[in-house]
Amino acid sequence: MLVLCLVSALGNAALGILVSGIFGAPLYLDTVFTVAIIFSFGLLPGMLTGVLLYPLCEILRNLLFHSGESIFWAGNAFVLCTVTEMLLVCFFRTKLKMRQRLFAKEAPLSSFISTAARLMVLVALDCILISIMGGIIDFALFKLVSAPRGLYPEDIFKLGLIRNNVPVPAAAILSRIPINIVDRFIAVFGGYGISLLYRRIGEDSDGGRGL
Repeated sequence: MLVLCLVSALGNAALGILVSGIFGAPLYLDTVFTVAIIFSFGLLPGMLTGVLLYPLCEILRNLLFHSGESIFWAGNAFVLCTVTEMLLVCFFRTKLKMRQRLFAKEAPLSSFISTAARLMVLVALDCILISIMGGIIDFALFKLVSAPRGLYPEDIFKLGLIRNNVPVPAAAILSRIPINIVDRFIAVFGGYGISLLYRRIGEDSDGGRGL
């Protein structure tokens, strides 16, 4: 389990750096494997995977881009967004498992539609909560405390909002919504899909031990 958490955290860090740092896409995509771990194994392994993300990200950035960022960089406060998402995903995991037990004999198509609908609700709530949390952290760190700041995918939206006289705290939150709609959709549905693979691997391992 520890190895899978470490590999998943590395997968998060590598995917996030690949998408935003190398391809330049305005997305984060750094919690896909954390979502997968939570759907497969629960909150504690997911927490471990999520906490490992930020130091691994800084190590990889330093190796690839010589960024010189410390693992204690102030921007790592955004781990609070990851924790918020993990708690939300864990809550939905419990609800999905309860429903699957109650409707175990449900037709495959009906079960698929029901699961997809619940995942869409998770995407919407995740987007809203992460946008609010991220906006508050952004405003607190970079406006009130004046911590060193890099470029973020939502900055172009934030600039446009500020130029239209939207207050800075509101702009910090609203600018994240367009990014997070896409980002959370991929993270939730991608993570759920990967979790099915993780569970299959776990079942095969248990079966192998039982032979």
